[in-house]
Amino acid sequence: MTTEKYVPSQELAGSEVPHFASCNVGGSVTCDRLTPLGLVTATGLVVLWDPDATNGSEKAVYLSAYGIDTTAGQAKHKVIKSGHWNSDAIKWPEDVTDLQKSIAFVGTPLSHEAI
Repeated sequence: MTTEKYVPSQELAGSEVPHFASCNVGGSVTCDRLTPLGLVTATGLVVLWDPDATNGSEKAVYLSAYGIDTTAGQAKHKVIKSGHWNSDAIKWPEDVTDLQKSIAFVGTPLSHEAI
């Protein structure tokens, strides 16, 4: 008989309670829960975080609270606006460097660390 040990995923890295908000997410955004999101300054729309952008979305300001699919057009979605998160639980873009991850949420009430 094989026994398996249940190990729950640990999304939070501390005891800080996360807080949520509703935001307008731009069209053509598709992502999983806990994906970093940026805010386009000119439109106020939330989009996928892009550290190479120059439109405001180069700064990560939220995490997606649920999976998002706005391929049909912009829509209101829940986002996570604060909390202390496990870095390994965050759905980082594949080409993001460790330095970009470390400064992603600087100046926001979101923080993360590997646990």
